[in-house]
Amino acid sequence: MLRLAIALLFTLLLVWAQRPVGSATLEVKAGPGMPARIYLRKNNSPFRLTPVDGVLPLKSDVFYRDRPFLRVPDPAVIEVICRDEYHYLLLKGRARFQLPPGEYTLEAYRGFFYTPATESFTLKPDETRTVTLTLRPWKGSKPDEWISADDHIHLTRERGDDPLFLSWLEAEDLTVGNFLQLQRQMDAAPQYGFGPAAEARRRGYAIRSGHESRNEFWGHINILGPRRLTRPLSTGLMYANTTESYPFPSLLFAAGKREGATVGFAHFFQKPQHSTILMDSALGNIDFVEVFQFGVLKLEPWYELLNAGIRVTGIAGSDFPVNLNGRTPWPHWLPLIGPERALVKARPSETSYETWARGVREGSVMVTNGPLVELAFDRSTGVAIATAGFYRPLEAVEIVRNGQVIASAEGTRVEARIECAESCWIAARTRARKSDLDPPTLPTLQAHTNPVYLLRDGKPVRVTADRRRVAAKWEEELAYYRSANVVFPGAAQRQEFFDLAERALAALQAE
Repeated sequence: MLRLAIALLFTLLLVWAQRPVGSATLEVKAGPGMPARIYLRKNNSPFRLTPVDGVLPLKSDVFYRDRPFLRVPDPAVIEVICRDEYHYLLLKGRARFQLPPGEYTLEAYRGFFYTPATESFTLKPDETRTVTLTLRPWKGSKPDEWISADDHIHLTRERGDDPLFLSWLEAEDLTVGNFLQLQRQMDAAPQYGFGPAAEARRRGYAIRSGHESRNEFWGHINILGPRRLTRPLSTGLMYANTTESYPFPSLLFAAGKREGATVGFAHFFQKPQHSTILMDSALGNIDFVEVFQFGVLKLEPWYELLNAGIRVTGIAGSDFPVNLNGRTPWPHWLPLIGPERALVKARPSETSYETWARGVREGSVMVTNGPLVELAFDRSTGVAIATAGFYRPLEAVEIVRNGQVIASAEGTRVEARIECAESCWIAARTRARKSDLDPPTLPTLQAHTNPVYLLRDGKPVRVTADRRRVAAKWEEELAYYRSANVVFPGAAQRQEFFDLAERALAALQAE
């Protein structure tokens, strides 16, 4: 015991001896005792925190192989470096740092339900100071009633990484992280396993593996939560080591569903230029499309699909570590992972992932990069009520019918009596008011519910102009595929694709 006491004393003296002369000790607490993302500024400029327990340097390339470096097995704070910007995750809700004397400002953020906290202070030489940043849910928000998810995260994951990544999710208050493996000639962002056996869970937070399968002709698709990986991950010369663009998405979607996956298209007409999204949505092959990504909510093409009678859930995902299409500096109001989220109203639990995936398949999703909005419809009275909230002022809350605004109000509530002579859909949306203090990189903060369908005699929604427009777009795309140099394994596989493509066109042209 004496030797142990001497060794401990020696260690403490060694640490003290290495402490810079005149430096101050800052103890940071995110209250009440919760993980958070924090930033420090000195003399109004970003300043790095030290020491940290780990570093995750991210260089977004085509392989996504970056790994965390930890100096202790159970870190209290890690530094995430993305596009040469520094983000700090307070994984246990508190940490101690050594800093030079000076004037500082400390910021703390946690997801979308909590009002950010900021405090300015002065550190004096040899001072020890405790700064507590209290993060409270904004009025009306109920964090424990929602499951939030980012469907599109590319981070390499080994089993030993799960505690760190779950703590990161908790610091961002992101309930579900979909970690996607992909391929560009070789596997990228590899996952150690798939399905429930490789699902990481803690206190309602969950990580499930999936994969993004890509082709320069067919587009990018996400297979979320399958029991196993479907290969080939990618096809075609751009992404794989083969000239063949087979299997095409319809087949991959079917394979993913056989493995229990929730399936859909990434990027939603963002890239590449061509995709089979109209074909697969018309044939009912998909559960979702990523309508909210990179700070952009793609309302026009989403509304067009809905008006054409195609029922598909709009969700949100970041494509992290792709960084809001290069927006720098990073706006601190937005989480680092989950800057756009797909929310399902349910209590987080041991089944958070399955509950969220079921909500996606059922269409009970709200997408947001900040505010909350909900829509209630009373079928007995025909009255729809939209309610919204946020810690920032809202510019408007609106009810839309078949993509057209039918009711709008400033504040947090609006209602309308819904008149539908024919089948229609309704939804609610809101957006936050811009501030002169907002950085130019901050996108519009907004939220949108998925549609509620009001069907007459069970007939689907049909807005003729949009239906014809979608059919014409797929007819044009089909002509492209006939002339493009798409390589199939053989004539049978080529015929297989075009038979399905023609079936989709016929379905879209039917009125």
